[in-house]
Amino acid sequence: MIEVGFGFRVPPGPDRNVVSKQPNRSRWHWLRKRGNVTFVRPAEEIDDRKERFYLAIASVLRWARILGVFPLSNITATDPDAFRFNYFSPYIVLSALSVVGGLFVMLAALIRLNRVGINAMNIAEPIFFAMCTLLNLLFVRLAIVWREFMLFWAQREELFFARPYGAINLRRRVIRLAVWIILSGLVEHVVYVINQAYNVHQESLTCRYNVTHPIKLYGSLTFRSVYQSVPYHHLTTMYLLYTTVSLTFIWTFTDLFLMLIATGISCRFEQLNKRIDANLQNGSEAFWGEMRTHFVGLMELVERTNRIVGPLVIVSCANDMYFLCLQTLNTVEDKPFAINEWYFRYSFTFLIMRTSVKLWFAADVDEKSTRTHKLVQKIRTEHYNDELEILRICSGTGVSISGMGFFNITRKIFLTMAGSILTYELVLLRFHRSSKGVGEDRPCGYID
Repeated sequence: MIEVGFGFRVPPGPDRNVVSKQPNRSRWHWLRKRGNVTFVRPAEEIDDRKERFYLAIASVLRWARILGVFPLSNITATDPDAFRFNYFSPYIVLSALSVVGGLFVMLAALIRLNRVGINAMNIAEPIFFAMCTLLNLLFVRLAIVWREFMLFWAQREELFFARPYGAINLRRRVIRLAVWIILSGLVEHVVYVINQAYNVHQESLTCRYNVTHPIKLYGSLTFRSVYQSVPYHHLTTMYLLYTTVSLTFIWTFTDLFLMLIATGISCRFEQLNKRIDANLQNGSEAFWGEMRTHFVGLMELVERTNRIVGPLVIVSCANDMYFLCLQTLNTVEDKPFAINEWYFRYSFTFLIMRTSVKLWFAADVDEKSTRTHKLVQKIRTEHYNDELEILRICSGTGVSISGMGFFNITRKIFLTMAGSILTYELVLLRFHRSSKGVGEDRPCGYID
């Protein structure tokens, strides 16, 4: 037998992906040994697509590429070594369209602000398009290193595919979470379109526009910043609509992606903790040596994840925090129509819910890793040995999802963020009052 990576063994041979023709042997049959402890997992107990993280999350990533997110080819391959980042793939084209469109709208919005002035509300447009475009670029960066990242992840994850660890159906958790978040985001965007169309209709009635081209009216008023700088064209409107949908999706998808990453890690800590909890009376040094090996493997996985996903964490949290402040400020603004009030309520509730769930799932990594130390502390002195002591020391500080080392996401971050939002809200409220009447366009300025 030859040893691969972290204490698990595979049968020797030129290609370990080739399934054996023997009925009771396959690439899913692993023999793991450490000391005098042997674990055997029959092939039929583990379903590849349900348990491996890179295959579970591929079910979501494959559809995100349609909107220009995560332009990676062959994402559904059963072997992460087959993932390819192709600079000339159609997914790169879609991603480039989204990035260029986002930069275009951001620049047009800045030109408009330079002309009419800045207030607390109109500055949100260039910030939104700038932040979401940056998130898209970070996903392109992530797609480039995804193959190596998933090879490393699969190596550490392999430790939990042997007995007595059981199947957890990770794919079902991923799909449920993705469907919930994406459907909620879809409803939010549909309500936004209805709200915007109603606003355009009311403006046309108030200003008594002679509307012969409704699509032109909608495009000109929705993308007012752009069409104040460039002449109107239907193709430009279609492109801007795609850009808006893509970047709005990216904002929601980033939060979902971080939830899925955290779920993939925390579920392994949960498996490890359940096994430790069931063996608190076990004094075998070989057993605790294996537990220490598995815990260190997960620590390395979190460390690698923070290096790769850290920039996404920072931009996502900054973006959510800014718009939480802005929406809180919007609560004191009068809404002219009932549909504006209902859209605001749903949008604000969805933002709070999505941000809270993202932070909760990310903080769960810290909770599960520190629980390992709490379980080890329960073991009686007569069962202590060198391997157990090493595990106790390793698990003492725990590990957590981090924003490039600037902050760690734990349960305490909720209080920290609440305090920060309160502080910035006071600043934003003062700026809003001082800029009253500034940055407003001339009313009824549409010309058919």
